[in-house]
Amino acid sequence: MLKFIAFFVSCFTFAQPTIKDMIAKDSLLYAVTTDGKIKCWNLSTEKKKTVTHNSRFTFTAIGSDKQQNVVVGTNDGKLFTLSDKGLQLLHAMQKPYTIEHIVFNSQNEPYLIIRNALYAPLTQTYWTAFPQQTTVGIRIEKRAKEFFRFPSCVFVDAHDVIWMTNFYGEFGGSFQLFDSKERKPLNRSIENLELGLFFPQSIFSDGKTDAVYIASGLQHLINSSDIFKIDNYTAEKILNDDDFDLNNRLFIGASTIDPVTQTLYIATQKGIYKTFLSESGKIGNLELLCEPKLRWEREPLAMGAKMAIKKLLLVRGKLLFLTSQNGIGVFENGNISYLK
Repeated sequence: MLKFIAFFVSCFTFAQPTIKDMIAKDSLLYAVTTDGKIKCWNLSTEKKKTVTHNSRFTFTAIGSDKQQNVVVGTNDGKLFTLSDKGLQLLHAMQKPYTIEHIVFNSQNEPYLIIRNALYAPLTQTYWTAFPQQTTVGIRIEKRAKEFFRFPSCVFVDAHDVIWMTNFYGEFGGSFQLFDSKERKPLNRSIENLELGLFFPQSIFSDGKTDAVYIASGLQHLINSSDIFKIDNYTAEKILNDDDFDLNNRLFIGASTIDPVTQTLYIATQKGIYKTFLSESGKIGNLELLCEPKLRWEREPLAMGAKMAIKKLLLVRGKLLFLTSQNGIGVFENGNISYLK
């Protein structure tokens, strides 16, 4: 089923620390690992760079603010900026909750995802009651109409709405919306979006319009994939798996758009593709850029693989891809290398 030279990682082997997330600033790439460490590379040389910080902290999240400052969160509720001078404390939560995601709105106000809530450090406010849409499937739902689902993807759109999505293998996905200007959850449905067939892998924008794009993919007996362009809470499929025959369907993972060239990059089970976005927003012909050889894991709630490429970044002519088991790959001028 997979064209990659790949193998599944056994659940009986001892897990090695991997890269959890990454963020770029100028020519530097910062990352946090699953064992709570910070790593940094100079992308010009692809060599490691020493980062001054207090090693007693366990780092669990990384992001950047609107001034491109690197921000990191810890497993005990502390938020720091990170620079060549080291760590500077921005906020310490009253309770030692683990910070899982960090985002900023256009006013440079931070919002944090902890396990059971969305949290605003500036007002020290938690939100746990989010309206939930019904998901088709046999999965047992909570009876409460409002609660918080821990998201795997978090994104702030052009209107300062925080999008939080997750999916549950073959049983579909979910989304939650939060208006960070008004500081309140939004009760909005998305027209033409079937949650039972929604498997969000990444959320991104084109840097040109107010639209939000969501790449959706699952491998469950067959490959399935869609890319949604959501404008004014109406979804349109700009890539539809029904356009492919069963043998040629793609399993889509992380995706991103170059705002300058309006080129869409898509990670799949066959490799990383690129395609140009037309004025209509439709996807043209797909061009295969590279075929990294990766280790794959099993998707726990489906009969297939879990997507191995978790994030794509475009930095100074390099395409960076964050993988679940193989670290960070770099594609440039037709060649693939891995940061060490």
